[in-house]
Amino acid sequence: MSNQPKKVFESFRESMLGNTSNWKNLISDNISLIGPLAQIKGKEKFIEINEPFFASIKGGEVYQILESGNYIITQVSTAVEMPSGKIITLNVCEWYEIKENKIESLRVYFDTAEFINEMKPV
Repeated sequence: MSNQPKKVFESFRESMLGNTSNWKNLISDNISLIGPLAQIKGKEKFIEINEPFFASIKGGEVYQILESGNYIITQVSTAVEMPSGKIITLNVCEWYEIKENKIESLRVYFDTAEFINEMKPV
């Protein structure tokens, strides 16, 4: 059972990178997301915010994973295709809280400067 949070994280990331919808089954109804661009609560809102973003993900790497109890802390990179077609790489740190095989909360940290700059109208 001690590897269960890591397995949930790995399945979530695999689904996100593979552009499948399985990630929706891995989040709790009361999930909370705190990140540099959004702070939301609830599965419906989480899906609404992340579905278009996840569709723009073109790849990524996991550099480090730390598991502590119900928490998974990661250092990853995520390649994101912007509306212009340019692909940028976000270097991200994430804190997942996983309970009963579902992601209960997620805190995401990354430098938003290039992301926001790419989203500005030309």
